[in-house]
Amino acid sequence: MSHELLEELIDLGRYAPTGSNKQQVHWTVFENAAEVRRLVPLVIDWARLMAPKIPDQATAKSMESLALAWDKGEDAILRGAPHLIMVHSQGDIPSAHADCVISLTYLELYAASKGLGTCWAGYLTSAANVYPPLREALGLPEGHRCFGAVMLGYPQYKYYRRPKRNAPLVTWR
Repeated sequence: MSHELLEELIDLGRYAPTGSNKQQVHWTVFENAAEVRRLVPLVIDWARLMAPKIPDQATAKSMESLALAWDKGEDAILRGAPHLIMVHSQGDIPSAHADCVISLTYLELYAASKGLGTCWAGYLTSAANVYPPLREALGLPEGHRCFGAVMLGYPQYKYYRRPKRNAPLVTWR
């Protein structure tokens, strides 16, 4: 994927609405697949540290399975994605979380129109705010929090129908 296309995605994402029009969303773009791959073992280290501390058995098992998959050579964290885009902002701004998520969602929707595949990097996002080695690798400035990250690339498979969804939970008044 070209640098110009990544710039185009960020440019569109910056037009997302923000609280009080503060426009405090910061973007970190990992263009190099090797840079993306070097983040995975850090998330795995965090998962190994967290698994024994998590009281919920299902969640602890999930964390353990990530590490086991990694030990077998499988990247269940960033799935070999060639690019990663992270949004972050000053952690003490009340609307920062919503602003970042909305901006990243705009980017994600636009990426699909450009033929790109995306997937939110939830484990990386969770680890980014609490695991210092990952914070450093991500280059998060002091006082900033990661509010989301999306893996990007051209999809290997083309799907011809949308995934099934539950009926909407709507209250009509």
